[in-house]
Amino acid sequence: MLTENSPVKVEKPLPQRVDRLWQVRPAAPADFLQELAGRGFSPLAAQLLYNRNLTTPAQIDYYFNATYGSLADPYLIKDMDRAVDRIKTALVNRERIAIYGDFDADGVTACSLLVQYFRAAGADVVPRIPHRVDEGYGLNGSALTRLAGQQVKLVITVDCGISNLHEVDYARELGLDVIITDHHRPPEVLPAAYAILNTRQPGCLYPDKGMAGVGVAFHLVRALARAGVRPTNGLKPSDLLDLVALGTVCDIAPMSGENRVLVAAGLKAINRTKRPGIVALIEAAGLKAGELDTGSIGFALGPRINAAGRIDDAIIAYELLLTDDLEHARLLANELTHKNKERQQKLALVLEEARQQVYADRLHEKHKLLVLSGENWAAGIVGLVAGRLCEEFNRPVLVLEQGAETSKGSARSIPHFNIIEAISECQDILLRHGGHKQAAGFTLETARLAEFTTRLQALAEERLRPETLVPHLTIDTSLPLDQLETALAECGKLAPFGSENPSPVFVSYRVQVREVRPVGADGAHLKIKIYDPSRSRMFEAIAFKQGPRIQELAQNRYVDFVYVLEQNEWQGVRNLQLRILDFRPAS
Repeated sequence: MLTENSPVKVEKPLPQRVDRLWQVRPAAPADFLQELAGRGFSPLAAQLLYNRNLTTPAQIDYYFNATYGSLADPYLIKDMDRAVDRIKTALVNRERIAIYGDFDADGVTACSLLVQYFRAAGADVVPRIPHRVDEGYGLNGSALTRLAGQQVKLVITVDCGISNLHEVDYARELGLDVIITDHHRPPEVLPAAYAILNTRQPGCLYPDKGMAGVGVAFHLVRALARAGVRPTNGLKPSDLLDLVALGTVCDIAPMSGENRVLVAAGLKAINRTKRPGIVALIEAAGLKAGELDTGSIGFALGPRINAAGRIDDAIIAYELLLTDDLEHARLLANELTHKNKERQQKLALVLEEARQQVYADRLHEKHKLLVLSGENWAAGIVGLVAGRLCEEFNRPVLVLEQGAETSKGSARSIPHFNIIEAISECQDILLRHGGHKQAAGFTLETARLAEFTTRLQALAEERLRPETLVPHLTIDTSLPLDQLETALAECGKLAPFGSENPSPVFVSYRVQVREVRPVGADGAHLKIKIYDPSRSRMFEAIAFKQGPRIQELAQNRYVDFVYVLEQNEWQGVRNLQLRILDFRPAS
């Protein structure tokens, strides 16, 4: 077992990287290009819209013009009227309300959002965020017992609860009413809660099904405001959009439909925020207010919020988001930064140990789905490890913290394999489970781990074709270097980016390489200068984590590059930069 002080031993050289199959999307039909040209769109913009399945005037109009006022009626969510009436009764009778969240960024932001609004509306409200290691995901009996002992009468879950059938029954025995707000896939049998707000449940008429947990909580606040439950301090639902954007991006929710509208509005709020917790987070991450985008949240702010729940107690992140004291916020943000560094160190150790498990038994050559476990692998790390290995081996990966009696795991999957559907087919041997198409969590008795592994691998063998296991790199279109600036401007119009609305990916052929040098620790990355002879111009490019491939560039003057366009700022000067995703010698 590796520890932080253990040397990493590799018995033999690791296999060479697997070349990814480049797939350039088909050209948009001529009549589509002509139609959009009549509406003022360039051929490149039309192609990018076509690639995102935005092909009708209504879809394109909503994509570019939808605003906060375009959101659907929150009362279209099934049980919303029932939930609002119960909350209003609680407020009138001064009943104590518990907001029961999850320990990830989605759950923490959703909990913070409801607590802030309820307190401002005069409610007697207490937060409850379970400890990942001590209590695990979702409702648990011990926490419900404690809440009942604190005279709580109403429990509102956020980002959890939809799979807690037994726990909701126990809550009712304790005299607690439960309102579930969740966005995860509902089981066939729903909990007997007072009300369930989940747009994925049967009979729900709300048109958008892709929101994160914080999005469902936000729509509850919208409905309460419409019903007359308004804070005396003037706080409006729209004032909470910064939290909505944080939780939605961190949960990798689809960046389409209403999520895109909410995140766009939330980013504006974050970039002018005076919320001490977010101000302190921005400072701790070394970012600049006014320039934050979804990447800033996903790679800098989000990991700090998540770090609390991954290795300690998520209540720290909750306190950060709701504190009114900037100095206290800075202390908490620095604490989260330290925890994030600790999380990175633990991740590196567990990732290497898990990777050695794969190579030692050549599991990636034997199975279409990988199940890995370790006795000392922290539950807060295994999901990250599963994600890294899923990307590396391009197949579903489940990673577990193996205990003497029970084991807890996380799963990540590729687009061609619905992991929560597969796990649900094994629910007869699981203690609990929940999640999405490409990410899920579960708990089972350790004695049944081998059976669980065999059944899942059989499902993967049946449903995954060999070609789906070949890593693909999807490319929007080819681009000559003299169109880089124009393309960058067109890309900016498509933001915010995220799941289902990724940054456009381009390919340029026979690009002349003028210079390449290693940068970063141990030369992990490559800094490249490429030359455009048509305009006698030089462009900068960066290839992250591709340092070992330096000789491929040094030995080839002309190279095909796949990349994303972005603006890089250095010493106050902003320049166009190509972020290289892959390359190969030009033919």
